[in-house]
Amino acid sequence: MIGKEEFIKYDWQPLSERCPTESDFGSGLDERSAWREFGGLSLDQAYQHFLENPLSYQEDFMFMGTIAFLYYFPVIERYLYSVRAEDEFDDCQAWILSMGIAHRLEYESFPNDERLMERIALLTDHVLSHVSQYATTSDEQERIESSWASLKQIPSTR
Repeated sequence: MIGKEEFIKYDWQPLSERCPTESDFGSGLDERSAWREFGGLSLDQAYQHFLENPLSYQEDFMFMGTIAFLYYFPVIERYLYSVRAEDEFDDCQAWILSMGIAHRLEYESFPNDERLMERIALLTDHVLSHVSQYATTSDEQERIESSWASLKQIPSTR
């Protein structure tokens, strides 16, 4: 689990003022799927739901609308601050989560929210300094490190 000092840095508060509505998720097939999985859930409920199947649910963060992403981003943070790889076949979805965040940041209509950028920067620094937390093999650790290092460059180039 995360250390007390790291937990104090994060209050796990959403970056959106309100719980997103169905229309905040969007109307496409992937957006509707994200709504079915996370729509109407509190942050704690969403986190518990995410823990049931991170491999499947990580993709929903790529496609949910901006307000929904800002609201549920703490689920990703909390997960990456607390998860630990248990065996060589478990990369904790750390690699793909970085790709999903990068996708969101590169999406043209996604707002450059200063609070989000700050939290992504802190999360990126944490992941990069704790790569062995997410994978037990060096090749998976390198893949995770490479993807998060690439993510770190995105906010500075926007």
